[in-house]
Amino acid sequence: FALPACVYMLVFVGYPIISNLLLSLQDVTVANLSRGEKHFIGIANYIKLFHDDVFLKSLGNTLLFTVSCLVFQFLIGFILALFLNKNFSFARTVRGILMIPWMIPMTVTALIFKLLFATDIGVVNYILRSVHLISQNTDWLTSSKTAMLVVIIANVWIGIPFNTILLSTGLTTIPKELYESAAIDGASASQSFWRITLPLLRPTIE
Repeated sequence: FALPACVYMLVFVGYPIISNLLLSLQDVTVANLSRGEKHFIGIANYIKLFHDDVFLKSLGNTLLFTVSCLVFQFLIGFILALFLNKNFSFARTVRGILMIPWMIPMTVTALIFKLLFATDIGVVNYILRSVHLISQNTDWLTSSKTAMLVVIIANVWIGIPFNTILLSTGLTTIPKELYESAAIDGASASQSFWRITLPLLRPTIE
């Protein structure tokens, strides 16, 4: 049963990776690719790449985007999971509402944030002007200083529900008796969090 999946992965994933790795070690252009006139040049392409300012800037932006999204998605999702793990009315309803951003198609999410951060008719500029935090509209989507921030906010908004549900599910697997025993022994809420919640939630986090 595993053989078809393995063959599929080798053909459509393994082969392209190996093929591109070999191409990266050769002098290949659009002109000589079809004619097969390729010459082995070792890591010269990589040396040239890491001396390219545009590539280094793109690499820095990618790292900033990835790290920021992962950190904020996890932290906010963790806080919401801890909140939803409490016994209160409408907890299931709140969990359902939190799943909405994750279920909305990407194109719809993009349009929503485009309208929110639009320069002339955006809700964000309207609110900030109303509370006198800015005196004129900010070009959130077209300015190099703010565009990355908006993209990170949008991606974090999309990823929070998944992290919340995943961590919330992990929290439900922790026996309540452990917290009761810790409370009887005089453990504080922070001690229970660091000594019980985080260690037992590590498989879910990883």
